[in-house]
Amino acid sequence: MKKTFLTAIFASVMPLLLCAGTIQLPAAALKDDVSLKEALTLRRTDRVFSEKPICDQQLSNILWAANGINRPGKGKRTIPVARGIYAITLYVLKADGIYRHDLKNNTLVKISSEDARSYSDGRKMGAKAPAVIVLVADRKAFSGNADAYIGIEAGAIVQNIHLYCAGAKLNTVVCGSFNRKALPTALKLADDKYVFLTQVIGFRP
Repeated sequence: MKKTFLTAIFASVMPLLLCAGTIQLPAAALKDDVSLKEALTLRRTDRVFSEKPICDQQLSNILWAANGINRPGKGKRTIPVARGIYAITLYVLKADGIYRHDLKNNTLVKISSEDARSYSDGRKMGAKAPAVIVLVADRKAFSGNADAYIGIEAGAIVQNIHLYCAGAKLNTVVCGSFNRKALPTALKLADDKYVFLTQVIGFRP
């Protein structure tokens, strides 16, 4: 009886231990009733951020807006890409660590407990912001004209995030001045992956 009880406890705890580094995000639920015209009117770059945390629901919404699947049956997303090839994976920097977004399962997979937010931009605007989205590109995705094709995808992602933030009253700024040595190292990127851009997100002070 005792053995059976311990076995049951072990079976219930093991999945939690195995997934300790994974955060299951809620399904995206964009309830901000903002017209496209209003979002475009409000779209702007802001470089000052409150330290107020962004909840998992809002983070899920941001990631879905960025490049989420909007046609489940076909796997198509909220962004256009060249040749139907998605070359960018999103990472999230938070105070408690670095996460890779698993788009298929809508989870954040923990890569490290390092706070790498200060690597996100040269002016360290993201150092205390609640979230930084990092666009990581695959060098092997295209055999030719890769910069242009990846640029199309990255541009669509950052603009989608900008428009979502405009409607949700969040500040955001896109950064190309990230630490090109420290950030890829912190993300533990393979040689065929590289950081394309970063985008700092947070509430207005």
